[in-house]
Amino acid sequence: MAIVREPVEARSTVRRAVAAACIGNAAEWYDYAVYGALATVIGAVFFPAADAATALSAAFAVYGTALVLRPVGAVVFGRLGDTRGRRSVLVVVILLMTGATAGVGLLPGYASIGLAAPVLLVLLRAAQGVAVGGEVGAAVVFILESAPSSRRGRTASWHTATMALGIGTGMGAAGLLSGLVGDAGSWPSWWRIAFLLALPLGLTGLYLRRRVPETDPFARLQATSRRLDHPIRELWRRHRPAMRRGFCLVAAGSAAFNTFFIFVPNHLVVEHGAALTRTLLGTAATLAVAAGAALALGGLSDRVGRRPVVLGCCAALVVLAVPAIVIATRGSLPGVMAAQLLVGLPVVGILAVAMLGEAFPAPVRSTGVAVTAGVATALVGGTAPWLAQVLVRTTAGETAPGLYVAVIGVVALGAVRRWPETAFRGLP
Repeated sequence: MAIVREPVEARSTVRRAVAAACIGNAAEWYDYAVYGALATVIGAVFFPAADAATALSAAFAVYGTALVLRPVGAVVFGRLGDTRGRRSVLVVVILLMTGATAGVGLLPGYASIGLAAPVLLVLLRAAQGVAVGGEVGAAVVFILESAPSSRRGRTASWHTATMALGIGTGMGAAGLLSGLVGDAGSWPSWWRIAFLLALPLGLTGLYLRRRVPETDPFARLQATSRRLDHPIRELWRRHRPAMRRGFCLVAAGSAAFNTFFIFVPNHLVVEHGAALTRTLLGTAATLAVAAGAALALGGLSDRVGRRPVVLGCCAALVVLAVPAIVIATRGSLPGVMAAQLLVGLPVVGILAVAMLGEAFPAPVRSTGVAVTAGVATALVGGTAPWLAQVLVRTTAGETAPGLYVAVIGVVALGAVRRWPETAFRGLP
């Protein structure tokens, strides 16, 4: 009887751990995405300017500011994850993210409190950036360490899938609200609802995270006194090659995602007169497809290895980035969705979190994943929408952002070619 019950209990434990990490992950990325989805509205409310494009540039700059601060959260919460536990970090970061997002929903605009409005907006976005910097390392490692060794790719891909679903839900909510009340112009504060919806989503994630135990690898670290007081120092001494390769990989995926799923929809609304509602709902639909692709590619990596899958996705990104931006900027919604699928499917394969988590041993795994992803997103991904806007305005050409993504894809391709296969061995 015990022979039958044990694997059933093990599977149940894995499901609870994945659900706790992923539902909270989706809630946090919902929070983060709402700002990007409503950048055109936020630009008008908090950054009054002579023209909409300038206000949008300011809104994108604040979007990038939050991502630039991700390394701060990565260092602080990554270290706590390696010294105090993965679960405790998951609880703290979801509280921080939920509070900051709801705060944006309650914040008065420039017309009410003047310069204090954009200043407070920057501070709240900074808190979001710190929270996401901690979330990525803790959630990825928590899922990876809870997964059976033969299904780490598939199980860890739930992190990427729920990230896409969370972002898509944020954009879908913003699109629906825009269609129901925003376009009518009868209620100028309609956009605040999308931010305030963070409260029930975040509290649900918090409830689930508080009810799951710590992972077995971290429990073994505690039992054997292998925890490090300064994991960032150990990373720098012994794991710089893994961090460099991971940086290139995350930079490519993050730059492509932020260009095609954040910059493109907002650019079309401002420069081509596209309807905000239809653009956001179309983007949400493509993200749902990308979420399914993430699970399929994660499962494939368990069978054929991480390197073939990620190499193929990097090559696809290099080839497709420029044609995709040409299609997207023609202004039609079907073209935008087609371009987002062309790029989004390789992106979810590039952001293969199992491969990144497997590159670091348990004593520094949380810090390694968090810092690598945080720095790459801050320097490359977070600045991508703002840089794309600058490139379009200074070059008078809309293909420049696609070229930028393709070049970063080439760098990632070179990095993955030097990455050892990690799928068929135990976690270090």
